[in-house]
Amino acid sequence: MQNKLRIVLIAGAGLIAAACASDMATSPAASKAAVAALVAPPISFNQIRTSFVGHANETDGFVPDEAETGGDNDGDHHDGNHEDGPGWGGLMGGGLGEGWIGGIGFGPGLGKGPFDDFDDTGACTFSTTSSRVECPTVTRAGLTFNRSFSFLDGAGAVQQAFDAAKTNTVNAKSTVTGTVTHHSTATSTVNSSSDFTVGGLASGSPKRTVDGKSAGSETTTGTRNGVAFTVARTAGDTTTSLVIPIQDGRPTYPTAGTVIRSMQATVTKAGSSPSTSSRREVITYDGSATAKVVITHDGVTKNCTKPLPHGRLTCA
Repeated sequence: MQNKLRIVLIAGAGLIAAACASDMATSPAASKAAVAALVAPPISFNQIRTSFVGHANETDGFVPDEAETGGDNDGDHHDGNHEDGPGWGGLMGGGLGEGWIGGIGFGPGLGKGPFDDFDDTGACTFSTTSSRVECPTVTRAGLTFNRSFSFLDGAGAVQQAFDAAKTNTVNAKSTVTGTVTHHSTATSTVNSSSDFTVGGLASGSPKRTVDGKSAGSETTTGTRNGVAFTVARTAGDTTTSLVIPIQDGRPTYPTAGTVIRSMQATVTKAGSSPSTSSRREVITYDGSATAKVVITHDGVTKNCTKPLPHGRLTCA
């Protein structure tokens, strides 16, 4: 899925991930490697619709930091790893996508607004059996991608193609499965999917509404500095009744709805016991310019706030 939303999300990933690494949130039971595995989402999350900010490169997967496998820590974290992991100063999984924080604008010079990137279906065809627009299966770098769409006008009638003026509601489904090799010695098997519905897309709509969910798993095996390892990661989110008012000429942030995000990682290295870290983030929008965020990380819960769109997360 190559579209403007993915491009905007990826562009902000580096800044968000840097904030994640600035303040640790670990428990004594979780090793640094397990906590660091929560910084970026599983491979393929950039190819589904999710609030997590995925990697641009499907082969850029997580492996334990060199310091965690007995080698020297050379400070090279180009693969998205961070020694300190996500902390109370940032969000996991690459951060929160621009569409969920009000970082994408409406109107001339700003594009069509958030969650309006469904016009890249030229190779897809309408199925009278499913009443959906089905896209050809694509295989790349060992991964298989499938996607389909349902387009409805303002009256709820099925459309055979996206119409920028008349399409009001879109449901998009995506799946990614397969195995990729990265970092020379690591192999990851991934399975991810999303089911995403956006309403209020037709011209003249006063607001955009979003409901969706994503889920994915990634199992990686390999060696680093001569030490064999296995990393098992799961991630998923549910967006419920997200409301974004449409105001031409500038971005607007969500004014209602919730997003629940969760990740878990287990890192097992040869000769060591497995270590696991888990995190859950509940983001609530109440009409103000500040989102409320409740984070539970390895059994520790904190109440946090995030000024929209790009304010720093702070926790009590």
